[in-house]
Amino acid sequence: MSHEIAILAVPGVQMLDVCGPLDVFAEANRLLKRQIYSPRIIALDDLNIRASSGVRLNADILLADSYNIVPHTFLIAGAPGIDQLASAPLMLEKITALCQRSKRFGSVCSGALLLARTGLLDGKRVTTHWESAALLASLHPAIKVEADAICISDGRVRTAAGVTSGLDLALRLVEEDLGQQVALEVAAHLVMFFRRPVNQAHFARNNSVSLQGRSALQELQRWTIAHLTEVKSVAVMAQHMDISERHLTRLFRSELAITPGQWLERERVAKAKQLLEQHALPAKTLAAQCGFSGADVMRRAFSRVTGLTPAAYRKMIVKI
Repeated sequence: MSHEIAILAVPGVQMLDVCGPLDVFAEANRLLKRQIYSPRIIALDDLNIRASSGVRLNADILLADSYNIVPHTFLIAGAPGIDQLASAPLMLEKITALCQRSKRFGSVCSGALLLARTGLLDGKRVTTHWESAALLASLHPAIKVEADAICISDGRVRTAAGVTSGLDLALRLVEEDLGQQVALEVAAHLVMFFRRPVNQAHFARNNSVSLQGRSALQELQRWTIAHLTEVKSVAVMAQHMDISERHLTRLFRSELAITPGQWLERERVAKAKQLLEQHALPAKTLAAQCGFSGADVMRRAFSRVTGLTPAAYRKMIVKI
């Protein structure tokens, strides 16, 4: 059994998007004492790739010469500004062909923005870095973007959230290929979680993904964030904009790819996280200060968004 892992690294690639997954596969090789995974780095137009960190990466082959490659797994690594990369027809044709020849294909981090241009992600559940999720959803409305997920598998498509989550994705691929026990051993040797106890919402900071979309919607978001305790429902938000709840829902789905109720819940949870990082508050007080109707409602929402209870989150933050 031999699996070739081909990774496309564009100019300015984030090095960890490439070397992170490859180190997971290399560890599986080392533990099993045989070459199961063989890496191959593909470059766009220059085998000498300068990463975003300034480090140079030597690729194995150019994309234009990849017609004979039939990889088991093909991934596109992310890079700052990858959305600005020119869409040369031949480049997309070659990427599409690699995906079609692979048993499974996907992306790490913002690599999803490039992969999406092939149309192969349409109708698929996909994740990317939380900062890129709204852009991906707006540029490609046929894709089902799940901004909170760390990794997603949908058919032959495999996508990872951002940077370090490339390791999580690679670990899941090892589990697919070699079983849970081997994957557990790899995780132990690399000192990483076999399954992370949190999702992406845990890492989004200071509401930086909140203010998106057209200006009127941004104003509503700013106002809502400033008045979380008074905004008891989506109806209050709609009333503030003097539109119907149905129209507000259409706006949110169009601009943010989520419902206003989902957005409001995430903002309440974001506020709860901020308070938990600063104070040890009784659950009832914390819920009230974030606009939740009660402590139980807050716990359920917090767990849904972060994968942790408020108490577990506070305990983890204090330890850090």
